[in-house]
Amino acid sequence: MQSYRSDPIIPAVQSVQPAHAMLAGTVPQAQTLDLETSRVLRFHAQAGTTLYVLEGEVDLAEPPRWLAGTMWRQPRRLQAGSAAELPAGWVEVLARRAATLRLQPPPARAWWARWLAR
Repeated sequence: MQSYRSDPIIPAVQSVQPAHAMLAGTVPQAQTLDLETSRVLRFHAQAGTTLYVLEGEVDLAEPPRWLAGTMWRQPRRLQAGSAAELPAGWVEVLARRAATLRLQPPPARAWWARWLAR
């Protein structure tokens, strides 16, 4: 893994390109991303998306949830070799050390299941 120069004062946001529409029966493609130290990745996850930390260490803030009438984001620290299945919503990943991540979207459903879920 390359060494990275970090700027811990101003974290940058790296965007993730949205997945394009898929034909029924196709397998969703995983994305591998590199994050420099103290960089932030924010994206909207589909329910069932799996985040794998291949290298480094990250803080994961899952989508906010209601707790006693208040919005709450439960932060988690994930180290190399960890995985987390994400609920639907906006996710924030902060690289505590330079990290390599793999995002695996949930398996594609049949067209009729997607239609019924609307």
